[in-house]
Amino acid sequence: MFDNLQSKIKNIFKREINIIQPAGKGISARYNNSDFGYGYGSGSKWAGGTNPGAPINIHNHFQIRQKVRNQMYDSIEGRALLKSIADTSVDTGMRVKPTPISEIIGRTPEELEQWAEDTAIKFHLWANDKKSHRSRINNFYQNQHLYMWFKKRDNDMFTRLFYGRDKDLINPLQIDFTDPNQIRGFDYTSTYMQDIRNDDGITRDPAGREISYKVWISNADGSYKDVTVPAVGEKSGRAFMLHGYNPEYAGQGRGFSDMAHAIQELSDLTDFKHSVIQKAINQASFIGVIENKEQDASQPLEGKSSGPIKEYGNYPQPSADASNVTEESLEPVINWGLQNEATIRQPGSNMVGNLKRGDTWKNLQDTSPGAQYDKFVDSFFASIVASTGWSSELVLKRFNQNYSASRATLILCWRTANIERQDMIADFNDPVYEMWLSEEIAAGRIQCPGWSDKRIRAAWLCCEWSSVPMPDIDPKKSIEAKKVAVELSAETLDDVAQGYNGSSGKANRMKNARQFEELPVPPWQPAGAMATTSDNDEEKQEE
Repeated sequence: MFDNLQSKIKNIFKREINIIQPAGKGISARYNNSDFGYGYGSGSKWAGGTNPGAPINIHNHFQIRQKVRNQMYDSIEGRALLKSIADTSVDTGMRVKPTPISEIIGRTPEELEQWAEDTAIKFHLWANDKKSHRSRINNFYQNQHLYMWFKKRDNDMFTRLFYGRDKDLINPLQIDFTDPNQIRGFDYTSTYMQDIRNDDGITRDPAGREISYKVWISNADGSYKDVTVPAVGEKSGRAFMLHGYNPEYAGQGRGFSDMAHAIQELSDLTDFKHSVIQKAINQASFIGVIENKEQDASQPLEGKSSGPIKEYGNYPQPSADASNVTEESLEPVINWGLQNEATIRQPGSNMVGNLKRGDTWKNLQDTSPGAQYDKFVDSFFASIVASTGWSSELVLKRFNQNYSASRATLILCWRTANIERQDMIADFNDPVYEMWLSEEIAAGRIQCPGWSDKRIRAAWLCCEWSSVPMPDIDPKKSIEAKKVAVELSAETLDDVAQGYNGSSGKANRMKNARQFEELPVPPWQPAGAMATTSDNDEEKQEE
């Protein structure tokens, strides 16, 4: 059974791999396929649901990827959703905060704190430099945002790591991205089991660990060549390719888009909006009609043969071979008058006159869009957004609820953003940081004693990634809560500074100490100092 199914999959993929639909065509996806008795998938629903009569759904990764990419041009809502996820999760980029473990490394916390600050500064210099990108288009922070976009759109990210020798490089490490379509194997995910996996362009060892990747690269003459890129260099131990994706099934070898389940809904929503807009345009094209109350409506074209409209319009023009042309036959059968669009919009600028007896002017009723249009679209889109773990209020940037409800929405979305961040950190940020630090150690610019020991190396590599803080609806309430948290030792001053505006608490204290000295009388004092002053005043009064 599975040999036959496997053969069918290969044949269908070979046929479809050459049918790459251009973006912007509103192409609907289909789960079902006549070549299978199974659900076969790239996004659309069955007529009666996703699974009537279908024991197995087989997801075509390539086709799903292309359909979702099309939707990012066809669907305004789909693009807004992906952009909001990337903007909220990554914003301007996450900064590394090294947190080496002193107990394992054998150095004092104060020494490691200084080491962490120096290392973070050096990494920032590299990350903020566009030479960290092999093509020198983005810096590392911009590429984080790009990676998140790839993650939510394709969910199959391949990052190439290069080690250049250009003299202007701060660090030899450079990164670039490989489109998943260049990994020219193909893959399907079966809802039944994963034993039907075919050649997906990735070589694995018996344990399922990825060893190398078959990458198609174009030559100058337009031809293609197949290049094998190892995951890790055999001699150097350097990482050369990173592959990130979130699987939905055990044994899944490559990812398919997180938006796969909503392709049809996004397409339907776009079609609905277009139909309503077109209806409004059509109604706007006709503002009124002539209504005759004394006789039945005439049939001006009754008995007329088919022909160009010019033979029946305001100025009939019979064909050259027409016979029985009379003065009466040259009377217009259909009358219309063109009105300038600019003047139609100006009240009182047009007049309809010379109506026949019994004729009245009747304005057409405008029924599009309907009164429930906004409510329906918002409700429909909200369910799509909720299925991705986000909120439509955040995506649409529209908070119409009270303070508590809006803040709850932000908090829940922020938790989802942290999940997205952790996925990216594990698959992208941390491996890049490890390779960067390895190059710095090799060059002698950073010292990490015991680096060759895997356990000590892991202790040196411990780090956190921070980004801009969560938007604050009421900063005053939040900072008062932070103050109480510090007094209870539930948070540090450094944590408050980082969470408030992303700054360094230590740097802030050093700057404030210098700036306070410049003031004759500080307008404020720390809470502890105020209490001490008050106690001293009371003691003086008692004396």
